[in-house]
Formats: sequence, C-alpha cells, structure tokens
Amino acid sequence: MAISETVLEMHYHAALMNLFRTTFGLGPGGQINFFKYSPQKECFVGFDQAYVMTDLGVDDFFDILQQSAMFNNYNLSEVFIGYFLQFKVVKPMQKSSRYTPPQVVNRPYYRVDLDTQKNAYTGLSQHELLFNLSRTPGAMVYYACPMLFERSELYEVNVDLEKLRLADLQSCPNSYLDNDNHYIFFNNTNDVPIWRSEPVIGKAISPSDFAHSLVAYAKDLSSIKSVKILFDTLTNIEAVGLSENAIFFENKHRRDILELTHEALTIIRIRREG
Repeated sequence: MAISETVLEMHYHAALMNLFRTTFGLGPGGQINFFKYSPQKECFVGFDQAYVMTDLGVDDFFDILQQSAMFNNYNLSEVFIGYFLQFKVVKPMQKSSRYTPPQVVNRPYYRVDLDTQKNAYTGLSQHELLFNLSRTPGAMVYYACPMLFERSELYEVNVDLEKLRLADLQSCPNSYLDNDNHYIFFNNTNDVPIWRSEPVIGKAISPSDFAHSLVAYAKDLSSIKSVKILFDTLTNIEAVGLSENAIFFENKHRRDILELTHEALTIIRIRREG
C-alpha cells in the first residue's frame, strides 16, 4: 500500500472522530454523526456513533439541514459544522533546492507539495480553491500534514495523533497564481509551517487544539445559524472564485463545491442532551 493522501485520511479518520467525541464530552443523550460526500455515489455517506454506515442523498441531506433549522434552534439541540482537512504527503528532504527558504536549516527537513496547477474544468487549482474557501466566513480549512513516513506505520492499531500537524490556510499569504512550484516546509516534525514563496511563517495546530476549537465554535452557535453557515459554505461558488460558466457546471443542475472538496470536507452533526 502506497502512502497517498486518501490512505492517510483513512488512517487518521477513526482516531479523529474519537477525539471529537471525547472533547465534546456529550452525555448519554448526546450524539455526534459524521458525513462524507461521495461523488461516485452522488450522496453523503454517514457514520453514527457505532460506525454504522448509511447513504443519504444530497437533496435528503439538505432537507435535514432545513428541518434542523426550523425545529431545533430554540434549544441548540442540533448543530452542523463543516470543516476541511486536505491531507497531504510529507516528504523528508536532505538537500536544498532553489525553493528551500533560508529559515530551513535542519537535515532532514520536511516538505509538502502544493497543487497549484489550474484545472481546465473549474479554472482553479486545488490550492486556490482551498485558499479562497479559507477566506469565507465560518470556513475552517487546513492542510493535514502527517509526519508519517513508513508504510508500516499505517497498520498501527493505536494511531498517534501527535504526528499530525494542521497547517492553517488562514496563515497562507496568497493563492499562488504565478505558475511556479510552491510548498509548505517544516524544519522539524513539530515546527510551524513555512509557506514558500516569500517565505512566510505560518500557523499550525494539533488535532487536540482543533477539537477544542470545534467545541468553542459550537458552544454558542444556534442550529439555524450553523445551517446557514454550512449551506453558504457549500453553495456560494462566487466566494471561492468559481464561475457559473465553468465547464465543470455543464449538465449539472446544482451549483455547489461538494464534488470539488469531497476529499477534504467532513460534516459533523452534534445532538446535545435535551
């Protein structure tokens, strides 16, 4: 099994979900559900607390959002949060190149390749889309950078979340439209990210910090507000730089970013105790 972005996301998924459950500290009446969009099946795949998988059509999912906003906002009993963790492969590097920032002095150091190649169907690169998305209200967007370098580590039963660094795209200086190569650099496995081009020192957090930020975010968020933020995040295509006339939208009846962000997007539904 090669180490790829998809394999890395699968490796960390259960550990992250358990971390969220623990951090939210929901009592017996509380519940967290998780949803991932599958473009092949054109539906959301949902997991309940026992990891029982269910399929949910996109229209049905948006109906759930509407029902939650209509009937549950009075007691904050049900809140929806969407976040984006785009997993990337981290490469240990021994030699410098013309791209290596002067702040990188360790050997080995660690590098993440960013996808800045524009897509002919959308007019955006992966990085540009995520960068623009990180500037929209309420969106939480990170490059998930696992300091995991051996295939044998993928089979560990007890996943070490301390090896996962979440580089905050809010700290990235720009969307990199110069057709050059761009990277994230780390001096060591627990250091802050360095965005290459200027270069700029960025911000990274641990999964535990991220879980606590989700708790803080959800604390005073009403159901109706959470639904509005999530719906706008998924459907406001102009905010992320997409054009209504993009080839990607030909023969599609819905204008959203689900298919473009399905690898990074996870939606959680928090049902509090009554």
